[in-house]
Amino acid sequence: MIKKTFIYGAIQLLISFIIALYLQSISDKSLIFTEGILDNELRNSLIKHYFIVLSFLGLLNLLFYYLSHRNNEKKKDEKLYNNICQIIFEEFISSEPNFQNHEFRVSLFMKKEGLIFLRQKWWFRQTTFLSNVGRYQTRQEKKLSKIKFLPNEGCIGICYTLGTYFFDNTCEFNSTNPSLYYQEQLTKFNIPNFKAKKVTSKSRSFVSCPIKYFNSQDLFGVIVVDSTMDIDFNNTNFRIIEDVLKHNSVIFNNPN
Repeated sequence: MIKKTFIYGAIQLLISFIIALYLQSISDKSLIFTEGILDNELRNSLIKHYFIVLSFLGLLNLLFYYLSHRNNEKKKDEKLYNNICQIIFEEFISSEPNFQNHEFRVSLFMKKEGLIFLRQKWWFRQTTFLSNVGRYQTRQEKKLSKIKFLPNEGCIGICYTLGTYFFDNTCEFNSTNPSLYYQEQLTKFNIPNFKAKKVTSKSRSFVSCPIKYFNSQDLFGVIVVDSTMDIDFNNTNFRIIEDVLKHNSVIFNNPN
């Protein structure tokens, strides 16, 4: 798969080439490579209004530069958050002799503000939500979740609302009778069916820990460890998660 950075770079290069041709066209008073393709009146108009055309091309080039820069920053942040998840995985899960690595994963969710579609009410609303920005697991399909959780929704949203550790378990997913699992997600975790059905890994056990901004009581987000097995995380050495976050707290700087 071609990386977005290369695509944005190629588009910027193309726009720069078009600008160079256009400047030459202004000098020659004839739009290069457009004769017989564009109407003569339109060609003359494009040459005449060169300020508007150059401003448009310049803004377009600036837009793709911004998108490329933002994509690079996002990739750097994602790598950093993935590393935090990996450290927690190795310290908390791999160190436990009774845990099987492939049955666990660690995910980091960041608090964000934005416009989100509320499917239950069929409208958009500016609100707080938690978005998956980092993850680590040993099994395949190592993709970030596209599901956005609202406060008090899922073990992530409940942990964010409470501002403290949250533990819970749910029933095993049965493909012949999935409604039981989805109903329990709704009653125990406030997760509507349409979101529960989008979750690829039907986990049974959860432990969530809030992440605070560096030198602040405000929350950056939530780290969650989930397992496909029925595990009582409350009887594990779960404080390791908090220790790892404290040792790496400088990463979670408040932009404000």
